Amino acid sequence: MTADQHDALEGLIDALADLTRRHRNLTVRLSRESGLPASQVAVLAVLARLGECRIAELAEELLVDPSVVSRHVNPLEQDGSVERRQDPADARAALIRLTPRGEEKLAQVRRLRRRHLESALADWNEGDVAGLSEVLGTVARVLGATQEVAR
Repeated sequence: MTADQHDALEGLIDALADLTRRHRNLTVRLSRESGLPASQVAVLAVLARLGECRIAELAEELLVDPSVVSRHVNPLEQDGSVERRQDPADARAALIRLTPRGEEKLAQVRRLRRRHLESALADWNEGDVAGLSEVLGTVARVLGATQEVAR
């Protein structure tokens, strides 16, 4: 690896760390504004993407232990944001799904996030935002593939 390649990779590492930190800060702000813990927002978002699934699948998507997911699902179930039912394919397992209340909670957080991003990117044109989205999606897929190989 050349010195220039090394410097470029170090720059990428720094930029990703900064992006992660800023995203975490936005997540905390959104949690305060919505009154919904970030961990619960993550559960709702994964359920919206996957549909009905088992706790183990949620845990795998969130990269946490199933016991952690259970602690986040319980209050969501108690407030009616998710429903749990026995898995017909395996009576020992439960399936979790979003309810209309959970969909509305997630929509509220997404509206807040969109408002923050619209403000931050107010002087960007649509093509620039789409280009950034494409590049970040590519980076996420490349890093995800690297993680899969490491397992």
